[in-house]
Amino acid sequence: MKKITLPFLVFVFTVFCISCSSPEDDPEDIPLLVDIATPTDDLILFSVNSSGRVFLMGDTTGFLNDLGQIEKENSASILQTQTMIGQDDTIYAIEYLYNPSPTNNLLVYEISTNTTQIVPLTLPTTITGNDVGIIALALNGDTNLTAIVTENVLVTGATKHLVNINLQDYTITELGITFTEDMITSMIHAGTNIYISTWNQGFLQADTATNAVTKIPAINGSRLAQINATELGFMQTSNGFNSARPAIIDVAVGNVTPNSQTESYGLITIFGGTVYANQQYLNLVATEDLYFGVLKTDMTTGESTLTPIITSNVDRNMVIVNTRPATNSN
Repeated sequence: MKKITLPFLVFVFTVFCISCSSPEDDPEDIPLLVDIATPTDDLILFSVNSSGRVFLMGDTTGFLNDLGQIEKENSASILQTQTMIGQDDTIYAIEYLYNPSPTNNLLVYEISTNTTQIVPLTLPTTITGNDVGIIALALNGDTNLTAIVTENVLVTGATKHLVNINLQDYTITELGITFTEDMITSMIHAGTNIYISTWNQGFLQADTATNAVTKIPAINGSRLAQINATELGFMQTSNGFNSARPAIIDVAVGNVTPNSQTESYGLITIFGGTVYANQQYLNLVATEDLYFGVLKTDMTTGESTLTPIITSNVDRNMVIVNTRPATNSN
């Protein structure tokens, strides 16, 4: 019989509860500082926090705008940041709740209209368990999502299944790949390979052609983003609580190269992916001297810049899900 361990209880609490360091209780308290990007911004960043609030950020000015709210079946639901992903004008997330039995809703948020479609998902009957839930999402082309389904969200070591979600009819099919690692932080689907990061339980590569799973125990961290066909951006674990540093995973040879041997940054949440845009790997981080900021890392030159986000009153338990060129950029 599997036991619920203390580290796993910490994981569950992080996933399903609002971070104690996050002061946002009322979205109306968040200042709308700037309506549009300034000429010095190159990118507009779209980010989502665990309550489903959607924000715009300027990558250079650090402006923050409250864009809207992802609607949920239960307005009090806490969303797992590792299920938040964006593509074009759409943001996807999973709402897990008991209604009264375990329910997995796919939330489809349209940025341009600030509207949400709530899609109750029917998981394959071959995946059995007391608390079956989706704990991570990744894009797979324009019409499919890849998801990780655990047989029990409350139990450590439960079997995890990789599945495909068809975005045209929302049918779900198993991919025939399973594993048992917990603390899953982010996932990328690229070609026939699915890459999964964990916090201190190794880096997983699943081959959909052979159904084989390869684990590299020494690679640990979060915030996967695809740089090219063989390289992934990555925040590698380092010394300190939720501390990490930018790195590159070469998936062809299975090794990781830190961008910096000395500088580390704090991740408010270790769960969730991020984006690579304009030849830069982008992250939301904190430091001893900075409440919240945008970390931009050029993985070719190794140079990083940190832009403070202009607010001290926002739920920082959020991740970047998409970008768009700033309309006023030169």
